[in-house]
Amino acid sequence: MTGDNKNNHPITNESTVLSPPDSRDLLRNDTQLSESFFTLTRWLRRIYAIDRGVLVIRSESGPRLSAISTWRDGQTRDGLSLNLPLDSSLFEKVAEHGQVYTEDFCGAFSGNFFERKLLLDDDSRSFVVQPLKSEGRVLGLLGYSSRQPTAFAMLEEGALDDMASEFGAIIENKIYQQ
Repeated sequence: MTGDNKNNHPITNESTVLSPPDSRDLLRNDTQLSESFFTLTRWLRRIYAIDRGVLVIRSESGPRLSAISTWRDGQTRDGLSLNLPLDSSLFEKVAEHGQVYTEDFCGAFSGNFFERKLLLDDDSRSFVVQPLKSEGRVLGLLGYSSRQPTAFAMLEEGALDDMASEFGAIIENKIYQQ
């Protein structure tokens, strides 16, 4: 065995070539929005040590947010339609400002009880909330948490902006234009 795996980053495993899911696979008409979320999450988990995730959709008719899918340690749950309260809502703040939010101290979570339960485990050490935009409008959010500290530090630099825009287009095509 040669030294193929030496000097690998502990989270990203740089010896593995990771290519994002093909947007044609995510945008197929026969693919449910939750399946697109699960495909993207499985890919992102290989890079960011994700333990928990949630897909939130913003209502077309107003400021309502609904959690429609969750992911936890490889287990998926879809078919949800949990309307989230907007009081003390970190998710709503991210949707309003349209900027990615990362935190490396989960004890400082500023969202409401429902958001905390959807996004964090007791042993979560970092989290991110990434807006999903299409044509400048925030149509949804991806929320992820990790037991690894600073797991999402690169996301502050816009590492997922292109993928988030593609996912925003998915939401536009599947929900807003029906």
